[in-house]
Amino acid sequence: MNKITYLLAIVLICSCTSKETIHIHSDSKVIKIANYLDSLEGFSGTVLIAKNDSVLFKKAYGFAHLGHKVKNNTDTKFSYASIGKSFTAVAIFQLIQAGKLALDDPIGKFLPNYPNKVARDSITIKLLLSHRSGLPNYFQSEKFINTPKNQFRTLENLAPLYENRPLEFQPNEQFAYRNTNYVILGRIIEAISRLPYEQLINENVFSIAKMKNTGNFDMDHPIENAAENYTLSDIYPNKLQKTMFMSAVKGNPAGGGYSTLDDLYKFATAFKHNLLLNTEYTTLLKTEPENSWYGYGMQFAGAKGSGIYGHSGGHFGVGAEWRIFEKQNYTVILLTNKDLDQGFLDARFFIEQTLAGSTPKLDRYFFTKKVTTACLDKGIDYAKSMISTSKTDLSEMDLNAKGYDMLKRGFYQKAIALFQLETFAFPESYDAYDSLGEAYMNNGDTLKAIEMYRKSLELNPENDNASDRIKVLLEH
Repeated sequence: MNKITYLLAIVLICSCTSKETIHIHSDSKVIKIANYLDSLEGFSGTVLIAKNDSVLFKKAYGFAHLGHKVKNNTDTKFSYASIGKSFTAVAIFQLIQAGKLALDDPIGKFLPNYPNKVARDSITIKLLLSHRSGLPNYFQSEKFINTPKNQFRTLENLAPLYENRPLEFQPNEQFAYRNTNYVILGRIIEAISRLPYEQLINENVFSIAKMKNTGNFDMDHPIENAAENYTLSDIYPNKLQKTMFMSAVKGNPAGGGYSTLDDLYKFATAFKHNLLLNTEYTTLLKTEPENSWYGYGMQFAGAKGSGIYGHSGGHFGVGAEWRIFEKQNYTVILLTNKDLDQGFLDARFFIEQTLAGSTPKLDRYFFTKKVTTACLDKGIDYAKSMISTSKTDLSEMDLNAKGYDMLKRGFYQKAIALFQLETFAFPESYDAYDSLGEAYMNNGDTLKAIEMYRKSLELNPENDNASDRIKVLLEH
C-alpha cells in the first residue's frame, strides 16, 4: 500500500521499476502524497499533480496488461467513464454561448418526435445537465445488462432502451444521476450542429485543448497503449477479471471514452483559462449549486464553498477524475484501471485531505478504513472499542463495501465479522442484517442466514431481497 525524501528543488528521478520519469517538487504536500501513493498496495494507474500551471508530479503504477505484465506508463490511455459528461456539458454551453440553445429549451424543440410527451414538453436542457429530468436509467436496465454490448455502438442503438419507458419521477422533482440525460444531450448536439457528436467534440473541445489521445474509441478494436480494466472476479474468488463484457463497447456523450494524464490536464487547464467557453459560462459551470454537489456537468467536493470542482468517473475496473483546487491553485488528474475501492478512493480522498484540509466526510472515510483494518487484523471486539470511544462517525457505506469486498474474495469469515460490526454500529439498518445474512449464506450457515434475513425484514418489511432469500433457504 520507497519513501521519497524531502527535496530542496525540482529533481528528475528515474524509476527502476516503471522506467518512467517522475517529477517531484519541494512542495511538502506533493511529497506527502507521493509517499502515500507509493504505500498503496496493488494500486494501478497514473497520477498528475500541478500547481500554478506547472506539473510537479507525474507517475505511473501497476499494470496496463496483467497477462503480458505490461506496466502502466504516464502516456497510457485509461477509460475515463463519466468524465465524458464534462466534454458534453462544455459542448452544450458552447451552443448556448453561440445563441443556438437555451437552458430552458425543452427536449421537444430539438427532438420533436421524442415519443414520451411529458419528457418532450417538460424536460429542459437545464434538467438534463443537472440530472433532474426523471428519465429512466438505461445503463442499469435488464436489456442493456443482458445484451451483448456491441449491439449498442451508436446513440440510435441506445434509444429503444429509454424512449418508451415511463419516467422515474416528474421532471425537476428530485436528483437522480442518469447516463440517459447526457445521451440525449448528445442527440441534441447532433440535431443543432448537424454533425456527428464525435466530430463536434473533436473539433470544438479536443482540438482546442490540444487533446490528441482522447476519444470514444471502440473497445473491441485495438487501442494503442490502452490499459485493460480489472474487477474482482465473480467466478474465481480473490482473482481479477477483465471487464470487456461489462461495459459499453464504445463511449458516448455520457462517458466511456479513453484519455491520458496529459490530455485531461490540458482539458482542465483550457477550461479554467476560458479557452473552451467565455468567462461568463466558465464561471457558471464552476459555480457550486446551493443545495447540490452536482451542477451543469460538474461535480463539487470538499466543504461548501471549497472551490474544488471537476468530474469523476467509475465503473467495473475504472476510477478516473480531474479536479481543480481553485483556492489552492492545484490541478489533479487520477486514472486507474481497477475497481474504485482498490486504491482510487484512497488516493482521491488522501489527495483532497492533503491539499485542501479535512472534512467530516473524509474523516469518516479514513476512520472507517482504520476500523475495518483493525477488525480484520485484531478482531471485532477491538474494532467495537474503537467505535465506542471515538468522536468520529463511521461510514456505513464504506464499511458495507469492505464487507462485500471480502465476500467477493471468498473470505467469508472476514465478511461475517465486518457485517457483524456493521450491525453493532448501525443496529437499525436493515441493509446491515441483509448483508450479514448473505455472508452467512455464502459460508453455508443456513440457520444464521435465515435469522439475519428475518431481522432485516423486521426492520424493513418491504425488503423483497430478504423475503426471496428466506424462501430459497427454507426450500433447501
